[in-house]
Amino acid sequence: MTLPTACLRIAATSDVHMQLTGWDALHDKHMPSKGMDRLANLVFDARGSAKGGFIMLDNGDALQGTSLGDICVDSPDEHPWPAVLHALDYDAVGLGNHDFDFGLSFLNTVMGQASCPVLCASETTNAITCTTSFTIIKRSLPCSDGQDRLLRVGLTSVLPPQTAIWNRRCLDDKVHFEGGVEAAGKAVSALRDAGADLVVLLCHSGLDDDIDAAEENFGAAIAAKVSGIDAMILGHTHLRFPGPDHTGFQGVDAINGTVWGVPAVMPGPAGTELGLIDLTLLHGENGWQVNEHNVRRSAVRSGDAPNQNLFDIISPVIDTARTHLSKPIGTTPEHLNTWFSMLRPSAAEALIASALSGTIANAIAGTGLDGLPILASVAPVALGGRTGPDNYVDIPAGPLCERHVAMLCPYPNTVWAAVLTGADLYNWIERSLAFFNPPYGDGAALVNPDAPAFNFDMLHGMEVEVNLETPAAFGVDGHRIRPDNSRIRQLTYLGRPVSAQARFVVAMTSYRGAGGGNYPGIGPQTEIVRTQVEMRDALRAAVTHDLPSTIVPGVQPWRFKPNQSARRVIQTSPVAAGHLSYISEFDPQLLGLDESGFLQIEVTI
Repeated sequence: MTLPTACLRIAATSDVHMQLTGWDALHDKHMPSKGMDRLANLVFDARGSAKGGFIMLDNGDALQGTSLGDICVDSPDEHPWPAVLHALDYDAVGLGNHDFDFGLSFLNTVMGQASCPVLCASETTNAITCTTSFTIIKRSLPCSDGQDRLLRVGLTSVLPPQTAIWNRRCLDDKVHFEGGVEAAGKAVSALRDAGADLVVLLCHSGLDDDIDAAEENFGAAIAAKVSGIDAMILGHTHLRFPGPDHTGFQGVDAINGTVWGVPAVMPGPAGTELGLIDLTLLHGENGWQVNEHNVRRSAVRSGDAPNQNLFDIISPVIDTARTHLSKPIGTTPEHLNTWFSMLRPSAAEALIASALSGTIANAIAGTGLDGLPILASVAPVALGGRTGPDNYVDIPAGPLCERHVAMLCPYPNTVWAAVLTGADLYNWIERSLAFFNPPYGDGAALVNPDAPAFNFDMLHGMEVEVNLETPAAFGVDGHRIRPDNSRIRQLTYLGRPVSAQARFVVAMTSYRGAGGGNYPGIGPQTEIVRTQVEMRDALRAAVTHDLPSTIVPGVQPWRFKPNQSARRVIQTSPVAAGHLSYISEFDPQLLGLDESGFLQIEVTI
């Protein structure tokens, strides 16, 4: 007997990061290939062409990421994201780690206005009032035998438990999250007990090339260890699946879009792609089961006009943001850019270091820490990476305005500090140097593509000489993998070697001070100085010279060991082609643009 069949289409967005429009607020220009106002066209097309049932989902990290998101935090007007969800008729949304960046009150207020269920099965403290662990939605599906049959689709969502650490500055241990595998297992079991015929997991986590459930990206671990999941939406890493980003991963079919046999999709971030999973279902004596699947990603077309309804929702926020971002705050005597921050420290990082260290100098004045040397741990704020070839700081010498502050401080962090020893600092820098590739030889990429630039923290106030002729002591996840290796050839403070017992006050962001990035030296016993000073306020004060400067002028925090004579390849902004004089000592040779639009330059280090 031939069983009747039916179709279900699952469409999803992930990591929208308040890219509600193609307007690039930081550079005041339009980008035609991203934004929810253009992605809306794909949603309507997917809904209209679905052969059976249709479900629309979002996988989190929607509330933070652009200046539009920042403006909405203090705006008296209603937040546009719930209106966008309503306009596109979302059926459910999950939460991501960055949705907590502005605190619980903001999250509960905004997402409490959503017209669809907001899901989070990870939280264990009941502090989030806008969410439920799971929900079941119903669809009447037309079947191949002419009958309509009811399908109960169970939906749940999980996120990295590290979210509580990354957002300690605003959550302050009020929220705790269970591990992804554990949370998913409980929610899926509860959904099956409640009568769900199918279960779709919103997994705000990516894929690692293993099934380690304890790591930040546990998507593969869930697929391998939790039974009863029929489809997964992945995210968080800003990669794409199916596709070459995950080729060769254990248990992963990067062509057909399965993870340990479970159909899964990870759409591109910032409203660039819609993820689609088409399921062909069989109905028999034991109910519904998945017979076939088709997984794909649909990209925004650059020629598409914005959807007028969504544009009308978003445009008032754009007007408010444009006015705010144009406000002047001071001047800079130097051209601030990060085009070559993988080759040497830039003036942009030096300005941030001044803001951090000056804030901490004020905070510890008159305390028991007064008199200890103050350093600043700073990573390049924008250095291409997965965000693309436009993701660089480029601020000409002259007037500075609020747009430039947002460019230099993209995250809502506060200023913290940690009291660390010289031994801690050695490990800190070694962990940072995982940013660079192993010594593959001439023509190899200088930077490890798996190492995000926001974890390349170097210590301003110190001087370190870097030797890349040895593999890194730490992995990109912050775990020591080669105990006997060292890339530090020399580490000095004010011209003298740093002793293991020496004590320093290291200014940093609250993200780093709370344990973000898994840096050695940060733990339960570390003496932490917390301030309530927002990074952007600190930067404004540094620009207007309202902060003391503790970083010795002219001290270069890091440099490559001289006379290594290796030829390496860097990726940077195409705009940098006109500024090669900045790196003349590296003998730069242009190689042209790669397929992602980055300018490739061969250099000698």
